[in-house]
Amino acid sequence: MSATIAGIGKKFGSVDALYSVNLDVHNGEFVAILGPSGCGKTTLLRIVGGFEAPTSGEIFIDDTLVGSPTRSVSTEKRDLGMVFQSFALWPHLSVAEHIAFPLRYRRAAMSSQARQARIREVLQLTGLESMADRMPHQLSGGQRQRVALARAIAPQPALLLMDEPLSALDAALREDMRREIQNLHRRTQASVMYVTHDQGEALAMADRIVVMKEGHIEQAGTPWEIYYQPETAFVATFVSKSNLVAASGATTRSSPRSAVRAWCGGASMSPMPYAATASASSARNR
Repeated sequence: MSATIAGIGKKFGSVDALYSVNLDVHNGEFVAILGPSGCGKTTLLRIVGGFEAPTSGEIFIDDTLVGSPTRSVSTEKRDLGMVFQSFALWPHLSVAEHIAFPLRYRRAAMSSQARQARIREVLQLTGLESMADRMPHQLSGGQRQRVALARAIAPQPALLLMDEPLSALDAALREDMRREIQNLHRRTQASVMYVTHDQGEALAMADRIVVMKEGHIEQAGTPWEIYYQPETAFVATFVSKSNLVAASGATTRSSPRSAVRAWCGGASMSPMPYAATASASSARNR
């Protein structure tokens, strides 16, 4: 599934949360939305998911208009899954019942036999087979996160939205869950929009990173481009530890290239408006 975000703006009263955001998410792509708290990344995700209506602009999923100031297709009809920051598990449902829930309401035509087969498949895919009858209070943080992921992928959505799903986990568990999410992405081939404020997460997991600041996109590109060729001072300092060298000549966003040569880990890079220098060991760790 592909998604197109065209000129999306959002106001909360007199406060502008998003300013004319444009973004394409391609079929099967893992896109990380990266930025500091309050930059608008979760608001953007909620608009794509149908939880908020935009003040301006349009949202298209597979060329179908699903969101605008005058039109909003309900969330359950957008063929997407959502993983919330807080897990959002129901305390009265078991692990298997969480997986069954979206199948019952979003795949109503599915037979009982097919539903049970899909539940078993998702339990196996997420490593939860032995915990099918457990309740949320009987699970660890990592296990609860797996249940949230299992529920989201159960109806086989074409677009998966994740709102800082690892922020509540400790550092060691986050590393494990990163790998699990990447494995799930490879196996399901769903398009993913992944909101995070963690630079390491974005650089390690994403096919493409979108860096946001104060309601607009500062830069979008591959992890390599974002890390080694930042287009603004904010991207250079937010994504890595950087030394900024003022450029001679044009240095505005409208004319970003200049006569500054960046040296990253000892490798000469193409000219860019700011020199972002990182140690070779830091670059390798990314």
